[in-house]
Amino acid sequence: MINTTVDKIWVLRLGDTFLGVEPKTFKEVLEVTQPAPVPLAPPPLLGLLSNQGQIVPVFDLSHILQITPGGSGIAALLEFEGQPLAFMIDEVVGLRANLSGAWIAPSPNPLFSAVLEENGKTVQILEVRNLFAHLSVQISSQAPTSDTLSRPVPQA
Repeated sequence: MINTTVDKIWVLRLGDTFLGVEPKTFKEVLEVTQPAPVPLAPPPLLGLLSNQGQIVPVFDLSHILQITPGGSGIAALLEFEGQPLAFMIDEVVGLRANLSGAWIAPSPNPLFSAVLEENGKTVQILEVRNLFAHLSVQISSQAPTSDTLSRPVPQA
């Protein structure tokens, strides 16, 4: 067991995977019917939506985590350093408090700060800073450059 400053987490389900998010970053659950597509966007970016006058990118973490989602049409809205981000989830399991009796271990995956074992369930606690950084790299590394956009399309 390791020491952690997390005393509460929201538990979200994506497929068979349980994800933990600290309450200070988890803002709300959004209903997502069809986000506005972003031309030439890499696969984890599903599109954009407007929430209370703010443009929010919507991601598919199942693509990054290599798991099968259930497709519920809801997303978790996170905010980190004033920047919004939403990712598709299947269910909000609930708020877990008083984690002092839970077994918590460091995670080998940089997208997660720790792994929590509670009542036979494994919950991977998202490291939101690293998630934002990872998704930013995914988007910028797969975005077309002006060079690729200006190349002529081969004629058949």
